[in-house]
Amino acid sequence: MTRMIITAEATSSVSEAAKIMAAEEIGSLIVTKGDVLAGIVTRGDIIRATLLSKEVYDELTLMDIMTSPVVTVSPDTDIGQIVAILSQSGKGHIPVVEGNEIIGLITSADVIRVLATLKLVASAAPVEDD
Repeated sequence: MTRMIITAEATSSVSEAAKIMAAEEIGSLIVTKGDVLAGIVTRGDIIRATLLSKEVYDELTLMDIMTSPVVTVSPDTDIGQIVAILSQSGKGHIPVVEGNEIIGLITSADVIRVLATLKLVASAAPVEDD
């Protein structure tokens, strides 16, 4: 899980969000209304928005293109459940929420890293003879 969460207000412009994402080299932004999770915007959402006319694009806010409601997980969600959620939702980013607080973000890259590490550990374990 990534603990450094970058957020933007739902009323922020799509072009502002694109600049933030490029500067921070991130693939998604958590969208908030005040301190409350309102949605999520991904690089793909931004790219699709650029296909609209310049006039329309210039008027878009994150509220217009964000995914909402957002599928979330808690900090104690099992890795198997996370894999299932990623697979079923078709999303590559899942916010981690504890109570009403956004505490992190899990990406498909995070899950691949964990699974690869588990595979290496399992293949390095000694095999017991019966």
